[in-house]
Amino acid sequence: MTIDRKPKKSRILLAVDGSVQSLSAVRYVAKIFNKNAKTVLFHVGSDIPEVFKDMNRDRSTILGQIPFEIWKAHQEETIKGFMEKARTVLIGSGFDPKAVELKVQNLKYGIARDIYRESCSDYDALVVGRTGVGKFDDFIMGSVTSKLVEVIGHIPIIVVGEHTESPKILIALDGSRGSMRAVNFTGDSLATGVCEIILCHVIRPLSLHQLKPKNLFISKHEADWIAGNQRKILPVIIEAKNRLIEAGHSEDQISREILTYKQSRAAAIVKAAADGGCDTIVLGRRGFTSVDNFSMGRVSRKILYFAYRPALWIVS
Repeated sequence: MTIDRKPKKSRILLAVDGSVQSLSAVRYVAKIFNKNAKTVLFHVGSDIPEVFKDMNRDRSTILGQIPFEIWKAHQEETIKGFMEKARTVLIGSGFDPKAVELKVQNLKYGIARDIYRESCSDYDALVVGRTGVGKFDDFIMGSVTSKLVEVIGHIPIIVVGEHTESPKILIALDGSRGSMRAVNFTGDSLATGVCEIILCHVIRPLSLHQLKPKNLFISKHEADWIAGNQRKILPVIIEAKNRLIEAGHSEDQISREILTYKQSRAAAIVKAAADGGCDTIVLGRRGFTSVDNFSMGRVSRKILYFAYRPALWIVS
């Protein structure tokens, strides 16, 4: 399978809110991304606390009762310090100081909407923390990130979880155009010589969706099915490996893993990543069975909500 590759691009939108999770996202980019990339640290600020909007009140009715200006000045000073710290982290890891831009804007349409609108300005990827300053223990993903995952389909979105120490990466591969675009994006985005890459494919058994307990497929049927799928995916894995090597990654740092007889592709991928020490999982947004009415394939969606600790790359 071949796909025409566009010229290599490297302009990253890194949306931050001043939280610990945002700083983790910055450190993640600093650790594994190609240092030739231009990075824009982007923050959407508000001049009033978020909770004030819950009642849709006119601010003029309580001017003098609540110190809005003091609150706003404190927020601006805090985010200014955060942005400078984030910039220092990126530059300290090898990014060109001239290629790290700080951009702070006042809230216009809503935080998620403003980030989305900014992402349409010739970026090649959006990076966000899984949670932010409004983190709740009972939620595995913040509301802003959840909204962005649904609407960002024009560029890859990278959701950085709470555990991203290992530079090992697992790319889920099914041979679809989406998964091969994920390979291309990974090859171009990663710093060479830093990450180990596992190309992973999952084969489910024939008897997976059997409605009756009676075994309709004998062991030979299952074995032939698995063997046939292995033969079919092998050239795809070889092609993916060649693309990564072409992008500058060492052949010694690329391995493959074909998982067979797995009931759930999503669960198998997450477990393979955990067992292999991979803190990054790369996915195509959609696989072979994509449906136009859905913004994301079912395997990608399951992994997004099931694997909250690693970083997830969802590549359109």
